[in-house]
Amino acid sequence: MRPAGAWRLAAVVPAALLGCSSLLDYDQLTFNSQASGPDAGLDGGGAGGSAGATGDAAATGGAGGMAGTGGSTSTGGSNTGGSNTGGSNTGGSNTGGSNTGGTGGTADPCASVQCGANQHCDPSSLQCVCNPGFVSNGSSCDAAQPGDPSTHTQQDVCDHWSQGHQLLDPSPWSSSSSDECDPGTLTRDGIDDTLARIAMFRWMVGLGPVSDDAGLDEMDRWCAVLSSWNPPSGSYNPHSPDPSRKCYTTEGASGAGQSNIAWGPGNPAQAIDQFIQDSGNETTMGHRRWLFNPPLGPVGVGYYAGGGAYGDAECLAVFGSSGSGPWPSWIAFPPPGYFPVEIGAWMWTFHSNSSVANAAMTVTRQSDAQPLAMQKFSLVQGYGSYDTIGFRPQGWSPAAGETYLVAVDGVGSGTITYELKPVNCP
Repeated sequence: MRPAGAWRLAAVVPAALLGCSSLLDYDQLTFNSQASGPDAGLDGGGAGGSAGATGDAAATGGAGGMAGTGGSTSTGGSNTGGSNTGGSNTGGSNTGGSNTGGTGGTADPCASVQCGANQHCDPSSLQCVCNPGFVSNGSSCDAAQPGDPSTHTQQDVCDHWSQGHQLLDPSPWSSSSSDECDPGTLTRDGIDDTLARIAMFRWMVGLGPVSDDAGLDEMDRWCAVLSSWNPPSGSYNPHSPDPSRKCYTTEGASGAGQSNIAWGPGNPAQAIDQFIQDSGNETTMGHRRWLFNPPLGPVGVGYYAGGGAYGDAECLAVFGSSGSGPWPSWIAFPPPGYFPVEIGAWMWTFHSNSSVANAAMTVTRQSDAQPLAMQKFSLVQGYGSYDTIGFRPQGWSPAAGETYLVAVDGVGSGTITYELKPVNCP
């Protein structure tokens, strides 16, 4: 059983961005459970810890952070490459893999259905449907365009926030086996809930949706059972599990080396809020940065609810970089324009294609022209494609109904300005 109000996270730093075959490690973080929308007590295992591929472990419900520096290359090599993520694991049909397969699972009704890009088979109808965040053009599925965040209406923002937090399947995991190392099965609705949550947050900042991959789902299914039984403790790095660990498989270890990992989320979609919140991870904000990587995709979604110290675990593969969609020169979180007031209490981050080493942010409350203090957090770079800097309101909190004028200097040429308009979303 999961301890009340407790979660753990781990985050990843990919070799491609840091120039090493693998940089994995983690920092332990502890924080209180956080409700976000209707999903209370979210937890995530974000990518991007300073220590490596699935880096930070957040002890109680936060997003992992930069775990260390470089971790060891022990999570590289065949763990993240070779046949573990290649071959039939990433091939096959778009709806195969972890959706219904695995030891103790039931036959996949969609096993013989082949769907196109950004589509999956609906098990109830055996028809191909668009993934969350994509819309049909009659013959295929196109990414819904997010537009400029500053043009999002208050109604659009609140509608996306609400819809993105709805769950098609609150209990998407099952197993018919008594074997504790059976990874069980994750329903298609559980995967879609996770993709919808990712799409919602990316839409907020002006980025496109992502799709999953059957082979990555399958890999992370084994990662999830391995991770659930082996949460971080002491010097143990969950992104570099050794073969002596309970429920170890080479495929599970491969997933651990290229995925964000969350312990105790209660539902795979609910981990996404903690990845974005990334509480206690002020040195990298790596989980958020991987999810805000413009070319992210495809991802892998694995989840296990069969036991372990926290009751469940999620692995989210985040090394995919073949996604298409908008790639703005900069994004910000909270985003320009309207945003749910609760996220204003999370760390603010500014992400840019240009260096942010000399970035400075000033915030002015429009109603009384009062300048407001901001604390700056320099972040370790190398998580996703953007350079990123962090800021936090110092001695004040954003209030719904106010407008805040933001000016960012020291990034590129000139001053970047935008308005922030926090709102209460029902």
